[in-house]
Amino acid sequence: MAPNGAEGDKVLYLFDGGELSPETVEGIHLQADELKAVRFVPPHEIADRTIPRLTRRILAAIEARVESAPVYLEHGQAPGDLAA
Repeated sequence: MAPNGAEGDKVLYLFDGGELSPETVEGIHLQADELKAVRFVPPHEIADRTIPRLTRRILAAIEARVESAPVYLEHGQAPGDLAA
């Protein structure tokens, strides 16, 4: 998981795949050796399900979708929010 000092610098992208139709959701078939389940959760539950830096990225992506604009983050935060 990023950032990891042993792995060096990297660029991570999070893409919005759009809203899935009920038919598409019903057609999801998981590979049992990779995934146990698929679940859609409201934004307020994301922090309970993943690590803080990924939570920040997901919530920023949700906000970007609402604003219809891309967002640039460093370590999961807007660059202006980082301590110098």
